[in-house]
Amino acid sequence: MLFFKDELASVELAPGIGIGFSVSQGWLPLVERPFLILVGLTGVGKSTVTAALSDAGLEFNLLPNRRTLTDRFIIPTIVKMDEKGGNPSCRLSRLYYTRRYKQLFPAGMVHILSQLQIAPLEIHFPLIFDGLRGENEVTYATKMLPLAQFVFLDAPEYVRLQRLLIRNDSFDRVAKSSQAGQHPEVSQSRSFADLGVPEASAFFSDRETAEILERVREGVYSVSAVRDRLKIVVEERRSYDPSATRAALEKLASDRTLVIDTTRYSPELIARKVVQFLHPEA
Repeated sequence: MLFFKDELASVELAPGIGIGFSVSQGWLPLVERPFLILVGLTGVGKSTVTAALSDAGLEFNLLPNRRTLTDRFIIPTIVKMDEKGGNPSCRLSRLYYTRRYKQLFPAGMVHILSQLQIAPLEIHFPLIFDGLRGENEVTYATKMLPLAQFVFLDAPEYVRLQRLLIRNDSFDRVAKSSQAGQHPEVSQSRSFADLGVPEASAFFSDRETAEILERVREGVYSVSAVRDRLKIVVEERRSYDPSATRAALEKLASDRTLVIDTTRYSPELIARKVVQFLHPEA
């Protein structure tokens, strides 16, 4: 079950997509229908790919995405159990909630996906979910969602950081610590440690670091924006190793997996690859 028994109820999360309904009401388990799962960390291009699929003329339905399901099920479940929790509006704290949820339900996000239902007459196929992350999640998904197909999207940390800085999404908020304002003058910064994120050095080359810091000095990016996005990239990379995720998919569901480096192809070409993957007979 998703949360406590006294709160279980049928809920329509989006038109034709819900949970807790009966077969007699015309609802079927999602696990009985094929659907597509986008796999990848923040900034690899999942939203761009779905937009490109729509532009390419593919009719599909988006399942409630990872952000929505986390807000609707994971955070409320953990808040009820933990007197002290993270800040739901902080990207880093949300990783705490997902970790705690996996302690209750090892399949994590896949546990929720496996309980979703659809009203087939109300939606367009294929269904697409954005998205899963990490070896643990995809391992459970290959077993619990036997008809699901996977598109693994990848991009280097440097590209992910740039995309996060450019998109300027308010969702990429990081709660400020007591140390947040303590950093040297921008002109004196020579490493990410000077911005308060020393661990980021393990994921970026000296050239990449210098280029980002130069853009901070030029005023292209603010110190706070770079620091926040660096923390997101580093913490996600720690929690969801993309190399291990890809290896698990290729081992457990190679015939159901398409791997794409989003830095190598345009969104339009990626969309064509995905459509061909969904409809190889076309």
